[in-house]
Amino acid sequence: MIRRISFGLYYVSLFGLFFLQSVPIRSESLKTSGSRPRIPLNMDRAILIGTTNNILLRTLESKKDITKLVITEKWREFLPKVGVQYMGLRNVNVGSLDNLYNDVRLTVQQLVFDGGETSLQVEIARLNEALNEQDFKINAAKIKLDIQKAYLKCLSAKGKVFLGKKAVEKMEESLRKAKVEYSQGLISRIQFTETSNRIRQAQYTYLKYKNEYNQSLLDLKQALSLDFHVELDLEENLFTDFVLNSPDFDVEEAVIRAINTREDLKKSQLIVKRLKNEKKIADNYWIPKVYLGGYAGKNGNDFPLKHDIYGVNFNLVLPLGSNVVQSNGNLGVQKDGTGIQTYPGFGNQTVGPGINGYESSKIQFFDNLSYSRKIMEGEVQLTEALMNNKNLENQVGLEVQKSIDRVTEAWEMMKISNSSVILNWETLKISNVKMGTGQFRKEEVLSSELEFLKSQQELTDSLAGYMIGCYEVAFAANLDLNHKKIIQYEKGKGNSVIAALLFNRDPRKAAGVVPISE
Repeated sequence: MIRRISFGLYYVSLFGLFFLQSVPIRSESLKTSGSRPRIPLNMDRAILIGTTNNILLRTLESKKDITKLVITEKWREFLPKVGVQYMGLRNVNVGSLDNLYNDVRLTVQQLVFDGGETSLQVEIARLNEALNEQDFKINAAKIKLDIQKAYLKCLSAKGKVFLGKKAVEKMEESLRKAKVEYSQGLISRIQFTETSNRIRQAQYTYLKYKNEYNQSLLDLKQALSLDFHVELDLEENLFTDFVLNSPDFDVEEAVIRAINTREDLKKSQLIVKRLKNEKKIADNYWIPKVYLGGYAGKNGNDFPLKHDIYGVNFNLVLPLGSNVVQSNGNLGVQKDGTGIQTYPGFGNQTVGPGINGYESSKIQFFDNLSYSRKIMEGEVQLTEALMNNKNLENQVGLEVQKSIDRVTEAWEMMKISNSSVILNWETLKISNVKMGTGQFRKEEVLSSELEFLKSQQELTDSLAGYMIGCYEVAFAANLDLNHKKIIQYEKGKGNSVIAALLFNRDPRKAAGVVPISE
C-alpha cells in the first residue's frame, strides 16, 4: 500500500509545535550556528513540513479562536444584562442643612422580542466560523498539491542527474580508450574528435540536469517555507520506489463526487446561507425590539442604607420606514424615606414613599435612511452568490474532466516514451555488438548512447508528469489515490522501464509498455 498520511483539518495544530522547533525557517539561526542542517525528506514529510510552516494556514488556524469569541458575543444578547448602580449626592451649603444621599441598586435588562434577529446573528457567526474552516481546508488542499508537484519535479530532476552521471561515466571510459587508440594510431584524428564531441554533449546534458535539480530544490524549499541554507536529502526514487497503474477514473463518478464533497462548493453554499440570513435581517427591519428590565436596592442618607426601592422598566424601538419610534418607561416603588429617580428630559427628581414612574416617547425622522439600501444590497448579493454557486458547479465538472483527460494523455505519453527507451536500449545493444565485430565505429555507438539518454530523460519527465496528473485529479475530484491504487509506494519495487533496466528485469512487464502485438 502507498505510504501516505491522511490530510485533515488539524494537520497543522497536531504537529506544528514539533516542526517549528526542529525545522529552521529563518537564516538568523543558521548564521549563529554556522551549520547547514540536513533534512531527510519523503513526500509525507514534505507535506507535513510545508503545511506546518505555511503562514496562510497558520493565520487561518489562529482565526478559529476569533470566530469562537464572536459566537460568544452574539450568544450574550440572549442573556440578561446585569449591573450594579451607585448614585451619591453631597450638598454642603452655608446657612442651610447639608443634603446627603446614597443610592445602591442592582439592575437587570432583558431583550424579550426582536423578531428573531439575535438568533440570525448567532447563526451568521456560526456560518462565519464554518467559512473560516472551509478556507483552511481549501488552502490546505491547494498547498498540499503544490508541494506534491514541487517534490515530484525534484525527484524527476534527481533521476535525470543519476542517468546523466551514469552516461557520462560510461562515455568517459570510452574516451580514455579512444585516447589510447589514437596515440597508437588505431583511429584517426577525425574519429577521436567526433568521439570527444559526443562526450562533450553528454557532459553538457549532465550539467543541465544538475542545474535543473538545483533549481527544483530551491522551488521545493520555497514550497516548504524553508530557509535556503537547509540541505534536503530526498529519500525516494522516482524510478524504483513507485508502482504505477493505468488511470482508472470514471468521469461521471468523479464529477458527482467532486460536486458533493469539494470544499470550495461547500464554502459557496455556506456563503449563500449567510447572505440569506443577512437578507432576512434587512427585510425584517420593521419588527420592533422590546426590552424589559428592573432594579432593586436601598437608599438613604447614611450607611448602612435603610430604605428599600424596586421597580420595573421597558424600552420599545419601532422602525417606521426611515423613521424610528422610541418609547421607554419606568414604574418604581420607594418603600419609605425619600429617594431620587432619574427621568429622561427632567433629570433627577425627588420622590417620596409610594409609587413613582415616568413614560417617554419620541420619533426620530429620517433616522434610518439606509434600510432600503441594505434590502437592495442583500437581494443583489444573494442573487450573485446563487449564480456563483451554480457556475462553480459547472466549473468543477469541467475541471475534473480536464484533469482526467490530461492524466489519460500523460499515460499515453508515458507509453510512447517507454517504447522509445526500449527501442534505443535495443539499438544500443546492437551497436555494441556491431562495434565488437568492427561494423560500427565508436562515435556511432556514443551517438546511440546519447539517444538512449535522451529517451530516458523524456520518460523521466513522462513519469513525473503522469504522477502529477494523478494528484491533480485527486485534488479536482477530492479522491483518495490510496483506494484507487493508481500510485503505490513500494521501496525498490518500482515498475518503470528504467527500474526494469537497472535491475535487469524484463522491461516488457513495466508500467505502460505496449505489447508488440499492438
